[in-house]
Amino acid sequence: SDAFKRLPHLSAPAGGKVKWILVALVAVWLLSGIYIVNPDEEGVVLRFGKYDRTVGAGPHYALPFPIETVYKPKVTQVQRVEVGFRSVGQGRTFQQGANRSLPEESGMLTGDENIVNVQFSVQYQIKNPVEYLFKRIIPVEKTAGEPAMREVIGNSLIDSALTDGKLQIQTEATQLLQEILDRYKVGVRVIAVQLQDVHPPKEVSDAFKDVASAREDKSRIIN
Repeated sequence: SDAFKRLPHLSAPAGGKVKWILVALVAVWLLSGIYIVNPDEEGVVLRFGKYDRTVGAGPHYALPFPIETVYKPKVTQVQRVEVGFRSVGQGRTFQQGANRSLPEESGMLTGDENIVNVQFSVQYQIKNPVEYLFKRIIPVEKTAGEPAMREVIGNSLIDSALTDGKLQIQTEATQLLQEILDRYKVGVRVIAVQLQDVHPPKEVSDAFKDVASAREDKSRIIN
């Protein structure tokens, strides 16, 4: 009978301990909603998988998982896509080194029906993080410059593409590419399109060199 009387005194501390454990777990769960957005990021908050709000740099609070989810894309980071070539051993850095040519991407037809190999890079930043994360119907890599460059090269003469028309080609390709990306809601801002190398196909490169040398000889003789 004495043991039976002591049972309530033994069960009460156990019940209190469980209660405090539950309180601690709830507190930890609530505190897990605190997050910090760095200066180079924007916070995109989803509530039950649906876009709810965008927040700037600094400390913030979101209802813990699974109620709200936070994505923090780096909106100030300059990213780079290569078309017609791939940098070897350097990733997507801005340094130039040994490149691996991709003729299936670089081969383009000029306005005077000549084939030219165009290697270029596209630098861009995230302009609209919501579109970039959730509304893109195709990746940036699939729309990054090749259609725009083909159209611009198709409206240019080969002499212009190989010599003094490169700056104009870069400018027109940048403007056209931005229009294409906005149309597809990719959510990025094109910073620059930079031609890395423009040259005729290997099979006719010697002939183009002969033509260039002849023109130089002509200019020298006239002078």
